[in-house]
Amino acid sequence: MLTANGTQQQARQRRSIAAPTVWDHASLDAWDYMIAVEPQHAAACLRIRDRLRRLGRRLDTIVASDFQEPELVEIARGIRHCLRLGPGFCVLRGLPLQDWSDEEASMLYWGLGTYLGGPQPQNRQGDRVYLVQDTGQTVAEARGSKTNSELIFHTDSACAYAGSRPDVLGLLCLRKAVSGGESVMVSGHTVYNALLATQPELVEELYGQFCFDRSHETQPGEDPFTHGSIFTDTPEGVRIRYNRLHIELGHYRSGQPMSDRQRQALDALDRALNDPANHVEFTLDPGDVFFADNHTTLHNRRSFVDAPEATQRRCLVRLWLAGEPRN
Repeated sequence: MLTANGTQQQARQRRSIAAPTVWDHASLDAWDYMIAVEPQHAAACLRIRDRLRRLGRRLDTIVASDFQEPELVEIARGIRHCLRLGPGFCVLRGLPLQDWSDEEASMLYWGLGTYLGGPQPQNRQGDRVYLVQDTGQTVAEARGSKTNSELIFHTDSACAYAGSRPDVLGLLCLRKAVSGGESVMVSGHTVYNALLATQPELVEELYGQFCFDRSHETQPGEDPFTHGSIFTDTPEGVRIRYNRLHIELGHYRSGQPMSDRQRQALDALDRALNDPANHVEFTLDPGDVFFADNHTTLHNRRSFVDAPEATQRRCLVRLWLAGEPRN
């Protein structure tokens, strides 16, 4: 175990991150993360849809080879550039989904995702395409994705739901809310640098082990808790894994209370995450797709008001992608 002096010495040896993934509200322009669907891309999407219709494909029968089109390669190249050499997230704006069924739109989106990684299970049922919709429940009763509440900054599946720790998060907007529901992004590397500059000893605390609750999505006999650090050094750089709610519930439900030092470190991290100077905010419109590096960025969502008609309510389709691309 490191002594206090040892922890301080190790903290002093760490260096701030210098990469395109370090940005804040003032330094990031919308065009740094926006990608427009060009006419040739829209035409390719229509060709794919027509082919899927002819083949009678459904979400449970599509395969990666159904989506091999040069134009999708171009789109995926732009997305990968934003994720790997840019701010760590992007918004693909304007897929031509008018008059498409929700399933057809989801199939195209799933196919695009295969250029970024392999789709991962997102719940105990093994669903690899997951609807983000309000079910009338609260965050105490269900995962935040099934509520209309404002969320907290987090990385997806920090607690490893269904064993998944996605590399890339995807969200396709089918319908948006009547009001609210804006997406908010923050760079994990920016907040890392902020903490390193002001409270380096707390950075070391965030490299320690925390308990994450995943009891909403465990099978009988499975461990309802996972353990891991918030900051991890890898050959690709510093990775971030965080969801304060899951950590609080994990330590409470497991009977493993956090130390004062751990709580102090989480409070400092939250202050940096919630500093408006570090945020960018945008609204996803129908036909927009959001992709994010789930190891370097954290995201949030504002609360929202839905339409009274069930068919008009806010609906996003989520993908968790990991590993090598399938296309």
